[in-house]
Amino acid sequence: MDSFEIMTKSMLISRISDKISRSNGILSLMSDLSDATSIHNPDLVRLGGGNPAHLPEAERIFFDAMNEITKDPLRTASLLGDYSGPIGNKDIRSLTASYLSPLLGANLSAENVAFFNGSQNAFSYLLNAFSGTMQDGSFRQICLPIVPEYIGYADQTWEENVFLANIPKIESISQNRFRYRIDRKTCSFTNAGALLISRPTNPTGNVLSTDDLNFVYEKAREHDIPLLVDLAYGNPFPNLIGNADPVKYLPGMILSLSFSKVGLPGVRFGIIIAEPTTIELLSAFGATGNLSSSNLGTELARIFWEQNTLVSLSNNILRPYYESKCEEALAILDETFQQKQINYQIHAPDGGFFLWISFPDLKISNQELYLLCKERNVYIVSGHYFFPGLSSDFSHKRNCIRLTYSRDKKEIARGAEIIAEIVAKTCA
Repeated sequence: MDSFEIMTKSMLISRISDKISRSNGILSLMSDLSDATSIHNPDLVRLGGGNPAHLPEAERIFFDAMNEITKDPLRTASLLGDYSGPIGNKDIRSLTASYLSPLLGANLSAENVAFFNGSQNAFSYLLNAFSGTMQDGSFRQICLPIVPEYIGYADQTWEENVFLANIPKIESISQNRFRYRIDRKTCSFTNAGALLISRPTNPTGNVLSTDDLNFVYEKAREHDIPLLVDLAYGNPFPNLIGNADPVKYLPGMILSLSFSKVGLPGVRFGIIIAEPTTIELLSAFGATGNLSSSNLGTELARIFWEQNTLVSLSNNILRPYYESKCEEALAILDETFQQKQINYQIHAPDGGFFLWISFPDLKISNQELYLLCKERNVYIVSGHYFFPGLSSDFSHKRNCIRLTYSRDKKEIARGAEIIAEIVAKTCA
């Protein structure tokens, strides 16, 4: 029993407190990430979290931008000493709209833009804005046209049973590769208050095709509900979308962008692009929950937009790096797992920086596999967290894990060896 469980045994907490504190996947993930970062153990293998790689070429760009801010005393004084608006000040929102308009194929204004303390913060408002008990007494859900989906969505809603998950079709590519597809024949949108996808999809690296994206968008329009598209790993930055077409902003969409995966997770800066009515609603949430958005993110954004920094960084540094790391990690895993004669399948990664691995013969749950790996100083993420709202049986919920390939080659190789040893024993 952990300290939180002990505390809640002796005090009365709200229903919402109870909901978010039990089996919270994102809490487990971020706690592991913090613990792994704090522990100075040369044998520790950090394959669980979503921390981007520390790239010297990228960090020099960030340092230069920080220096430009801090060399101006008035700018620094405002950065540290002034509140911004709940969703950012209008001048930088207007500048952001002008910068993003050609990149997203739209004619945006300040009224289409809102800033938050990370896209996770924004989604905590968005998911609750369009789900749960509605004004007319009806109950609406967040529809996930395809799962698995991002671990951070599941525990953000204040009401129970908010997610509606749709099982994907599994397309076999080769003996050790597969891909998920939206099953259009069985996909349900009943009682949906919003549709939600990430592109690339976290955890699988799946970049939904333009046809699938159009299908989901048309369903959202048909049901007169918003389509939320999480672009944390997508276009225009860090643009880890392989050869896929970029997402363009269309009426009824809500796009989410972030500075985290370009290499600035500590800045906590997220951008929402939406229709003005949605932005106004989010402003009320922002004022209530945050008072104001972060000044550091907006000051960096001002420099990045003026110098066109992030698009160039993404296309010339980040994409080549992560594509190379992905190929390297796949080669290591294939060699190690095949040497151990393990039955495994990896979702063909199109983007992002994760690998999603299925072990069809696993005799234990993926959560038990996670705990056994952790005992050996290998941090992974159990796949069962990535299926919010799934009511039917699906084997991949029990036998899949997520790994990041943004770590050092030797670290990935050590982790692969230990994972293979444990899986081989449990499948024997």
